[in-house]
Amino acid sequence: MKTLTIKELDPIRIPLLKKLYKSHYPSTKIKGGEYILVAEVDTKITGVVRFRTIDKWQLLTGMMVIPEARHQGIASQLLTYSQKHRLDNNVYCFAYQHLQPLYEAHGFQHIAVDTLPATLNKLYTRYIQSGKPLIAMQYRA
Repeated sequence: MKTLTIKELDPIRIPLLKKLYKSHYPSTKIKGGEYILVAEVDTKITGVVRFRTIDKWQLLTGMMVIPEARHQGIASQLLTYSQKHRLDNNVYCFAYQHLQPLYEAHGFQHIAVDTLPATLNKLYTRYIQSGKPLIAMQYRA
């Protein structure tokens, strides 16, 4: 039986992660200074979630599970790990609408856009204007 491990990404592996995103989620760009968690099976990255600091807030971003590993609970395990080690009321995410139940199961709540901090509101608006069907969510412990 293969074991899933969740851990902070070693910065030396960022080029590998960029290649993974390019293959499966090409619009994503990794930014410097992000806190990155990966889910691995036998040292192969199967899932990732990133946390980007914007002012005094954190934006959970870039959640991805590779297609052949989906529907096995990996995203849920990344979020459970994040709940224990990273999430607080200063963490927001812009979730695709179909993923709302997943995030709600891990403590996020759908919030009105006008309650977002100004810098996050501006970013959210830009994403929406580009056609992405996202909803604003905030972690509430």
